Amino acid sequence: LLFSFRSVNNFLMTGPKAYLTYSSSVAAGAHSGMEECKFQFGWERWNCPESALQLSTHNRLRSATRETSFVHAISSAGVMYTLTRNCSMGDFESCGCDDSRNGRVGGRGWVWGGCSDNVEFGERISKLFVDALETGHDTRALINLHNNEVGRLAVKATMKRTCKCHGVSGSCSIQTCWLQLAEFREIGNYLKIKYDQAHKRPASRGATAETFHHVHATELVFLEDSPDYCTRNASLGHHGTEGRECLQTGKNLSQWERRSCRRLCTECGLRVEERRTEVVASCNCKFHWCCTVRCEQCRQLVAKHFCTRRD
Repeated sequence: LLFSFRSVNNFLMTGPKAYLTYSSSVAAGAHSGMEECKFQFGWERWNCPESALQLSTHNRLRSATRETSFVHAISSAGVMYTLTRNCSMGDFESCGCDDSRNGRVGGRGWVWGGCSDNVEFGERISKLFVDALETGHDTRALINLHNNEVGRLAVKATMKRTCKCHGVSGSCSIQTCWLQLAEFREIGNYLKIKYDQAHKRPASRGATAETFHHVHATELVFLEDSPDYCTRNASLGHHGTEGRECLQTGKNLSQWERRSCRRLCTECGLRVEERRTEVVASCNCKFHWCCTVRCEQCRQLVAKHFCTRRD
């Protein structure tokens, strides 16, 4: 499922008009952030529904739960990540590689060089777009801005140093190194750990930036305990777990995935129903000289499991 593009349009329309050049990258970044959110929470009761992309607090019903903190962080990270990558690929006239450290000694046997991804540019433009959505001045607003920053710091924290050897006959007597973005999945994994370790903060009317001075800049924070997400609540955008698929059998399932039926169905007062579905897939593929691969279409019954009412 793709999240609502209307949400993305609303997300963009409130951004600074001077930065319309970057709007398609911001949209793509917000989209990749929500897709990663759906992946990370695929087998949990709250599975990052379309209603999750609401990054401002003008709506009084806006929650400030642990899940909201993750949405802010992963969306902010997605926007910064895409802007940074597009900059390095030469998609914008106003920026290119970060070569500010080139020529400096970075460590024993290596120097800075090559084309480092320009995260400073991505961070700056992302902050202008994403943080501008926050018009509130209370604790919720400060928490949202803090969590936006956690997402941006995650992009920096997961960057990789890539090196190239130089020297006679590949002796690698000296290396040139540069910084590259990690795969976005790695950023998602990083922020999921931060979600599990998130800190609850008390709400206060006179909240200021000093309220969070003892919270580490890389830690997610939230105000309200989460509901159990078992039951549907249309007004809050909670779909409940009835009808959700869960996993019982399959190769290479993690322990978390194996427990999904208990978490989504049994513990929510639902039963697990097995349904057999016919799936068509390519099979008996053969290579023919030269150079095609021909396959047959095989039909097989696959067992899938869903949460249904006990009655």
